Amino acid sequence: MKINEMKLVYFSPTGTTRRLMMETARSIDAKSVSFDFSIYKAKKPALKFAHNDFAIFGMPVYYGRMPALFMEYLENISGDGTPAALVAAYGCREYEDALLELKTELENKGFKIIGAAAFPTEHSLVPEIGARRPNKADLKEAAEYGIELNRRLRKEESFEQIDVHVPGNTPYRKYGKNGLVPKADPGLCTLCGACAKVCPAGAISADDPKKTDSKKCIGCMKCVRTCRQNARGVNPLKIGILEKKLRKICNSNKKTEFFF
Repeated sequence: MKINEMKLVYFSPTGTTRRLMMETARSIDAKSVSFDFSIYKAKKPALKFAHNDFAIFGMPVYYGRMPALFMEYLENISGDGTPAALVAAYGCREYEDALLELKTELENKGFKIIGAAAFPTEHSLVPEIGARRPNKADLKEAAEYGIELNRRLRKEESFEQIDVHVPGNTPYRKYGKNGLVPKADPGLCTLCGACAKVCPAGAISADDPKKTDSKKCIGCMKCVRTCRQNARGVNPLKIGILEKKLRKICNSNKKTEFFF
């Protein structure tokens, strides 16, 4: 199949999913355009994909699900039997229903899934878990994933016979409650507004960056990693409790899983 254009659609607040997406895309013979939904947009853009386009959708896993905020963007996206591949990045615990949820949503919107991958990565809340992943070995696997997708695209004229199965259950897991809302230290915050500009949920006031709307915050930690003054953070006691819990249920040596 001759691909008109490869479109990379992703939600990647801390950049991990984006790295995996880009490494995958490098191995595919097609010009590409990116749509980064980690940047807050009050009005969600509408995207229509042609039959001869190819799409890669990428996301981090939250509570074993796809991020609810990413779902809002997908509501305005449609395909026309468009071949698509999936990338999920999860913090070395489990990805549970996330791939199944994303696959189902995209199939209902006119996409044909030809491949999926779940990559264990550094945990966004406790970076010591899965530290520095994706590493060179992980990125090599992402490249190999792209090579296989490219082979499949070049070989197939029709994808009707392809039926990719991914793990997961319905009804999906319930979303957990975000109890880790980053706060600004009044003594360190310079009111530069960098955190407000990068918040994908629009939870930080541009007029007063010290204020965070806890109902909008999704706990992605993008503001914490962006702040040059190290003025934003989460209650250390809560992080300590979470770390003890995660160390019991996470495995930093988990392997990437592929589905074709």
